[in-house]
Amino acid sequence: MKTAKHYRLVVTDPNREIVLTATGAMGSEGTEVYVDDSGAVRAEIDGEGEVRTIITTLPLGRPARAEPLD
Repeated sequence: MKTAKHYRLVVTDPNREIVLTATGAMGSEGTEVYVDDSGAVRAEIDGEGEVRTIITTLPLGRPARAEPLD
């Protein structure tokens, strides 16, 4: 399954929306690297939309999932 170019990261805080954009870089184990506009969130998402790893400076809680936007 091909990954989307943009994902909305669904996090514990319902008032926070984080949109991630594909960087074109491949992560580990067949994932693709995504970042938000501020650069504060970097995530590796697999072809099923599952967040495999996330690095952030923001207090997000545990991301539940990533929803494709396109």
